[in-house]
Amino acid sequence: MDTEARIYAASELGVLAVTAPGDAHPRVEYVGGELFVGLTDPSGAAVTQGQVETWSRPFADVVADAVASARPVPAAVDGMILIDDEAVAASVLVDPSRIPADALAGAPVVFALARDHVAIVGADDEAAVARVLDDAERLYDAGGPLVSVHPVVLADRQWGRFDWLQHFPDLEMRIQRVLRLFAVRAYERQGEALQRPDVLFLVPKTRVLETGVTTTFAAWPKGPASLLPVVDNVIVADPEGTLSVATFDQFLDAGGDAIVRTNLSPVRYFIPGEAPKSE
Repeated sequence: MDTEARIYAASELGVLAVTAPGDAHPRVEYVGGELFVGLTDPSGAAVTQGQVETWSRPFADVVADAVASARPVPAAVDGMILIDDEAVAASVLVDPSRIPADALAGAPVVFALARDHVAIVGADDEAAVARVLDDAERLYDAGGPLVSVHPVVLADRQWGRFDWLQHFPDLEMRIQRVLRLFAVRAYERQGEALQRPDVLFLVPKTRVLETGVTTTFAAWPKGPASLLPVVDNVIVADPEGTLSVATFDQFLDAGGDAIVRTNLSPVRYFIPGEAPKSE
């Protein structure tokens, strides 16, 4: 089978674990952070766990073959390597030696913002990271599919989570903003894929405070069974029309053991109640 590499994030795989479980789930190899690499067949469909069970060769070997013929990695421009070809992007995740690291300021850090927009910068290059933040906001505003805003860094020839908040404290406000934007988009996609008539998927939204800080909130119409995303604040609307606001932790504390963390990815909490009324 002719295959091509595909990049996944944990949030997408979390949804697919529900919509395409078991043998129908994409077979992937873990890369680092929240990134995985899988394969697609000539039709563009994901190669599944059920298909791979019939193969005589190890899945990792087939992935290595799929990325071996990838085009060369583009040259760095002002400290950033920008890749718009998913096969090339997957190739550097599988084989980091393909990265021209000498052109970067520090260890290579990969941002897989979208399948056709993967940036590699140096771990010591704050200006390049600021440009990645610009790209992340533009991609969010464009409304297309996103992958992840959680970077991975190369250490001892392996990818691991990169704590960019610690490395770049001057960028904290901007980093927190894009983290929230990408989380909102992931929750939106999750809700669209997993809608059920017996439970309400609460939709997170963003709000920019006067200080410039970006926060997230979700509104819960008290009564119906709901799935709550992780947000900064929860707005509670009771049937009489009264509104109250609580931080996420305050809301969980008030609900006590009745509010249960689910196994969904991204994480949601189940709030018990009646089935939502159909409009």
